[in-house]
Amino acid sequence: MLGLGGAAAVCSYCFGGCNPSDPLTPPPANVDFTLDLSDPSYAALKNVGSYLYSHSLIIAHTTSGVYVAASSTCTHAGAIVFYDPAGNRFHCPAHGSDFATNGSVINGPAGNALATYHATLTGTLLHIYS
Repeated sequence: MLGLGGAAAVCSYCFGGCNPSDPLTPPPANVDFTLDLSDPSYAALKNVGSYLYSHSLIIAHTTSGVYVAASSTCTHAGAIVFYDPAGNRFHCPAHGSDFATNGSVINGPAGNALATYHATLTGTLLHIYS
């Protein structure tokens, strides 16, 4: 049996994070950086279905073979999203929101889309920009 203190500790993330009046980190603005996929730090991104985090963004090599970049912060409660290649979507593990690779909400509780950014591959250089 979980005592009241234990229950409060388990639930504190959701109760604190679910408050819609909590300010969320705004998505990055004026994004402009390049990842060299020949660099071992980024080479895994060459694999379809892979993703990584850089500059407060999530960058994914989607199952359709294109690169996409979005804010890595869920618009519901600020948790970090991950790319789910089985569903070709971004998923928030905190409360279950799903986002399409264009950032739009598939299902909530999130009500706002993820900010998205351009991703252009030239050779091994992946340029991410606003």
